[in-house]
Amino acid sequence: KEYFEKFAPVTLLDMLQRIPGVQEILNKNREQRRQARSGGGGAEAQGGRGFGSGGDQILINGKRLAGKNNNINDTLNRVSANQVEKIELIRGAAAGLDVQSQGLVINITMAEGMSTSTTFWKLTGRYFIEQSKIPPSLLVSHSGSSGDLQYVLSGEVKNTRRYASRDEEHFNALGVQTGEKFIDNATITQSVALNSNISYSFEDGSDLRLNGLFDTGRNDRLEEQEELGSQPLHTLWDTDNDVKKWEIGGDYTRKLGGFGQLKALFVVNNEDNAMGIIRDKNILTDVEYQYGQETTNLDKSEKIFRVSLTNNLTSKQSIEAGGEAAFNTFDKAFVDNRRSSVIDPLSLRSSDNVAIKENRYEIFANHTYNFSPSLVLQSSVTTEFSKIVADSITTNTQRDTSFTYLKPRMNLRYDFTSSDQLRLTVEKKVSQLNFNNFVTSFDQRTDQLVFGNTEIRPEQVWDFSAVFEHRFPNDAGSVEAEIFYRDYTDHITKVDFTEYENLAGNNISADEFFALPTADLDILRDTTAFTSKSGNIDGATAKGIKLKTNLRLGFVGLPQAVVSLGYVYEKRRELDQFTLDQIGFNRMSDHTFTYSYRHDITAWDFSYGIEGSFRSKFGNRERNYTWPWKFGPGYKIFAEKTIAGGYKLIAEVWRMDMGTGRSTLTYYDDHRRFNDVIERSEKLHKSPAYIRVILQGTF
Repeated sequence: KEYFEKFAPVTLLDMLQRIPGVQEILNKNREQRRQARSGGGGAEAQGGRGFGSGGDQILINGKRLAGKNNNINDTLNRVSANQVEKIELIRGAAAGLDVQSQGLVINITMAEGMSTSTTFWKLTGRYFIEQSKIPPSLLVSHSGSSGDLQYVLSGEVKNTRRYASRDEEHFNALGVQTGEKFIDNATITQSVALNSNISYSFEDGSDLRLNGLFDTGRNDRLEEQEELGSQPLHTLWDTDNDVKKWEIGGDYTRKLGGFGQLKALFVVNNEDNAMGIIRDKNILTDVEYQYGQETTNLDKSEKIFRVSLTNNLTSKQSIEAGGEAAFNTFDKAFVDNRRSSVIDPLSLRSSDNVAIKENRYEIFANHTYNFSPSLVLQSSVTTEFSKIVADSITTNTQRDTSFTYLKPRMNLRYDFTSSDQLRLTVEKKVSQLNFNNFVTSFDQRTDQLVFGNTEIRPEQVWDFSAVFEHRFPNDAGSVEAEIFYRDYTDHITKVDFTEYENLAGNNISADEFFALPTADLDILRDTTAFTSKSGNIDGATAKGIKLKTNLRLGFVGLPQAVVSLGYVYEKRRELDQFTLDQIGFNRMSDHTFTYSYRHDITAWDFSYGIEGSFRSKFGNRERNYTWPWKFGPGYKIFAEKTIAGGYKLIAEVWRMDMGTGRSTLTYYDDHRRFNDVIERSEKLHKSPAYIRVILQGTF
């Protein structure tokens, strides 16, 4: 704790930001939460439903936070710095952790046996350079302790904006320009959240922690499109999205003498999401009318219970064994009504309604063997049992499927010296299914329906990695290199679900269909319903390297400045199910580069720095289009100053969403294998940078 005093931290997050490598963990946690909110994730993701043994690499008193929506990243900004006793950096495999290490685990030990009371507040305003509004956000958090009781109570009002625009040039199959399109998009997000974290240490050594969250808000978007050229059109898409969610979680730890230590966790949560979209044509004219109306209603809930027992077998060996049960519901309904003229009534174009119940159970055992102070082997095996019942109300069909997976993991840590460490990991992972793939939806980016598939299976992957880390003396930083290889089974991607037939009406394969004479194909194309959905394939792989370094610049006279650099080369390849070519994964780049620089001038109570990232081009493909992208760089420039009264003023310039760049969307008639281009759109994506100003303090 004394190490951080020179930085005058206000919150726990202020302390962690001074530790090289922690920002990468925070960013990774944020990405896992994003995947979890979307309904699942790939087999490498640690987000999604249930707890599992992976997840947050930041622990408080050796335990993860028993929450999903109420997560560790948000908690760090609500805990007062004066409640922290120490921060431990744990590299590689180690016994007694609440999660399996993915390299570096941060364990925060809270101060005990003292009475404190602190109220933290933070006022935030965003100013977009091309706009004039500065919507404010406010966070107030009261934390305290009295003897063995610790608590954090907070309320937050978020009020944010996001603006994006797009300029398009449209060309026909001959390359002749047919028109232009200009799109302006404004998103308003407003929410009110109440959080609580309470912990109590009993006299017998047991600990109880309880967490609560209530969050309600809206996420509304207005998109105006003006098309010029041979078919001029002026449209407006108005989206209203209301979200309400709550969560209660907790954990209990108790020592049972010779039986070891008991750990139990639970989480119960629910989310309601209602979205309506109104689409108008010919706006600002006498013939303006509503041509489309969509509604999407989602109600999902989760109940998780996890219990384990940890015991020392010998002075060098420990074992943890237990089980987890997760019960999920996911009910989603989609309705799309359209009309082609103002005199026609709105009529149903497409609808889907799916009710899903998933019961997942895990039995696990984790064994840690400390062969010597320099050699640790951690092995685990998890057996997962799941049952998914998906009722399609629209088609009056039901999917009732059970899965059983064995997921072994081995992690070896060897310290050549106190500065050099080797980590070897072999692990089988199984994805969480994204239930959004079960339900038909409308893709506004491509202006077409995306059909659901209730028969999709979880994605499996064998993950092999080797990491070497060298730490420089005197806390001067580290350098790390990793090589990895992943082999996928049931990889989830876009799959051709077309039912192909020849002129005789016999079912044939796609290869046989496209090998038919041209005259036959000309006839069959008019009667064939070309269809694609998310599905499973085999044969996908990924391999690559990760390089990163954190350097304290004392060797150039800046001992309080830290620079971090990271590079990832990940070659992900799968078989394009429509053209049979080897391609990269959808929306995944081969190259990613990240950087950050932070300089704390403690004599002035001032800090400044920059962080950012950029990645190579990537693509998105479907049955009837290709869409390669090249994003511009994202960055954040910041400066922090502690002013009179102990208040901290922070100014930031953001363009971290990488919403700028270029892309080319090419539509094909029926199927890309015909290679009949309908239209090509050259798109210039623009997202203005914004300035964020924060004033925070305590009393």
